[in-house]
Amino acid sequence: MKTRLFEAFCHTKRISCTNNSRLIGEIVCFSTLFLLLFCSVLVADVPISKAELLPGKEVRIAAPETGKNFLVYVPVDYTDKRSFPVIFCYHGYRGKATTWPFKQVTKAKGFIVVGMNYATDDYYKGHLPPTETAPEKAYFNEVMAFVSARLNIATDYIFMGGYSQGGYSTTVLGEQLLDRLAGFLILGAGRRNVDMEPPPAELIRGHPIFYGVGELDDPHYPRAKRASGFYTEWGADVTFEGWENETHSLSPQWLTKTKMREWLITYGPMKQVESGFAKAQIAEKDGKLGEAFTLYTQIAGILPDTALCHTAEKSAMRLATKAETELEKLKEAFDKKPYAEVTKALASFRNTYSNSIFAVRAAQLLNKLLNAKADALEARALAAEAEEDYNRALQLYELYLTYFAEAERYAAVQKHVKDLKQKIEGK
Repeated sequence: MKTRLFEAFCHTKRISCTNNSRLIGEIVCFSTLFLLLFCSVLVADVPISKAELLPGKEVRIAAPETGKNFLVYVPVDYTDKRSFPVIFCYHGYRGKATTWPFKQVTKAKGFIVVGMNYATDDYYKGHLPPTETAPEKAYFNEVMAFVSARLNIATDYIFMGGYSQGGYSTTVLGEQLLDRLAGFLILGAGRRNVDMEPPPAELIRGHPIFYGVGELDDPHYPRAKRASGFYTEWGADVTFEGWENETHSLSPQWLTKTKMREWLITYGPMKQVESGFAKAQIAEKDGKLGEAFTLYTQIAGILPDTALCHTAEKSAMRLATKAETELEKLKEAFDKKPYAEVTKALASFRNTYSNSIFAVRAAQLLNKLLNAKADALEARALAAEAEEDYNRALQLYELYLTYFAEAERYAAVQKHVKDLKQKIEGK
């Protein structure tokens, strides 16, 4: 952005002084842009303890352990009801933490984007050997821990990528974190070690890698072609995309030339849906209906326009209807069947629908039933006490204290019994 502003300023200086009105207009425009840039630089890092992460917002946060800052962009469609894939983005040479280009590629939806700085200058300059990445790993782990604690992330769908130096950096750090990443996005770059020191065969095999580079980007286009070939030979699942008429400085039209978003959806949310649907089916087959309902509900909202998500939504509705019907029958049994039988049936229902809203409702009904039974017993004890039949009253109170420890009035009844005994002893 600084370069573009400088170019705009130089362009203004070249304008003929005879066109004063145009000159003044462009100077005003430049001053406004410069002020905006200056203000953005002055924005202080938010302490990690005070960072507020909201949908559609991007926050720059200071990492206390590493001493660096990073950006977190929360997508506009974020909800903590389901987990979201994450993209760790590494910036180019002489740059700073950014969410570009992934925030733009994803249309600001569906993915949490984390813009990383570099923990060491050597890594930032591209000179850090792969054997000395400990500071970068520590920084990655610190940021991952923060994001995991504050947002509902899909830990099986963590991506890493970047443009230019960020792409080369991904081929170093990313290869060392293969077991934790769902894929690489190497843009405008090749591979730092070219064909040397290949990653572990068992981890790189089948690993999704997206290569994207301008066809006029010399020397990065040939480097990218060569590197993508090596990754393919090593067994990775490589997608290569050359952008027509693009150099290393991408044009605004670049976004219309890439299928990166579709690639991300295929290897992120779509896999998330498929995996979640399979888990939901297994849970339903095993009689864990609450778990199945919750999984169906979560994945139905990931890609709502897809057939599998429609099926998940229907499955969730089917289980919801079943649960509602069973709950109504249990409510009707309150006054018709023995207390022990009803509570046993409710407890069984709660277990079947654990990890769902229906388990919560079953627990509420159990609590209501328990308190109703406890209140009735307390009323009998109070009646006996009113008739000064203290032996009978104490017997009933002792039953209350033995069987209704979870009742809302337990503490009050316990204190009343203590006071009653003191009153009887004082007579």
